[in-house]
Amino acid sequence: MVVDERLERLYEKVDLVKGAGDPSRGKLCVMSFVAFLAGESHSDQPRTASPLIRSLAIRINDAIPRAMRQELKPFVPRIIGTNDGYDAERAAMLRAAVDLEILPRVCRDFLATGASRRWRRMAEFRKLSGRLFDITHASEPPLDGEPACKLAEAIASLLCFCGAEAPDLAARRWYWEKAIEILDRACDIGEERPPVAFNAARMERLEQILVHRSAVERGKAITGRTTSYLRAVLSRAANAL
Repeated sequence: MVVDERLERLYEKVDLVKGAGDPSRGKLCVMSFVAFLAGESHSDQPRTASPLIRSLAIRINDAIPRAMRQELKPFVPRIIGTNDGYDAERAAMLRAAVDLEILPRVCRDFLATGASRRWRRMAEFRKLSGRLFDITHASEPPLDGEPACKLAEAIASLLCFCGAEAPDLAARRWYWEKAIEILDRACDIGEERPPVAFNAARMERLEQILVHRSAVERGKAITGRTTSYLRAVLSRAANAL
């Protein structure tokens, strides 16, 4: 399909960054990319997105390493249309993942050996893990609305913290991949959605912006190399005098 090919080209050219980004520079976050393709104004709070998924995605987008952040691009069309009333089911999935997958791994990596007792960020770790435990084990667990969003944010915050602070590379990778997996599972919940009808004119405009930006960057690179070469030549000539 033509739209799919165009979307693939955009994936190659758009750079996912922290914050909402700037479409004129080809830099977007995952949620502002959603807003753009959904035909909404530039924002990281698109109306088309599930509030719970938005809370997950924003925290993950801003904390994950840059190279892994680019792996979030395929989620963009999947997030469109998720503001569908299924956040209670998504919250139930998150609560189960916390008890069965996330907290057991966190305890093993950060608490079981006792190696982190004098760890400089222990207070921050206790705050994040304690907050998540309190939310998931409250007498009235979050089911929808703002409480569900707070649950999503708490899960994403702890996973991202552990992804940065886990004791070894394999463990850090596990937390980053788990964060992406949780987002993936949240997007899967809900009724089957029809194929997204992207705004072709918007996509074409963004392509044109990116092509122009690429040409400008190439021009700057050529100018920089030429300037460096001329400076070297002039320096050698001056030294020869």
